[in-house]
Amino acid sequence: MYYVNIFFIYSFLGFCFENILNIFTHSYFNSGILYGPWTFIYAFAIFAIMLVDKLLKRLKLKKGIEVLLFYIIITIVITLIEFSGGMLIEKLMHRVYWDYTNMTFNYGHYITLEVALFWGIFAIIINYLVRPFLSKFALKIPYYVTVILGIFFVIDVVATIVN
Repeated sequence: MYYVNIFFIYSFLGFCFENILNIFTHSYFNSGILYGPWTFIYAFAIFAIMLVDKLLKRLKLKKGIEVLLFYIIITIVITLIEFSGGMLIEKLMHRVYWDYTNMTFNYGHYITLEVALFWGIFAIIINYLVRPFLSKFALKIPYYVTVILGIFFVIDVVATIVN
């Protein structure tokens, strides 16, 4: 249940982050593709962060080299997740939820160098500062809470597909 809890925690935090950003930059609240408080592309990103971190830890590198490699790899991986997510959403839902065409170094409306570099820095902060705390929290979530969240999530996905 640990990974399911991680999925819900980071989906919810991604939802909060996106909406706070939207309120300050565009003056509107946007819940994303689902009705509930989950932006699950952030959950996919955290799983990538966890995988890259685990692989780099096995190499037993000096901390500075590890963080630098982490930054480079995760920037590329999260950018690929963002690109794939944007394309899938547009193909399946016929909507564009983010558009970077107004930014200098964009590739279509799904990715841009400016945002990619931010994601790498953001991932370092999440991995080395936030994740240790939230991983402990995820372990303490009762089983029944995870099941209830899972039921709500499935209902939300079904409702989204139906509508």
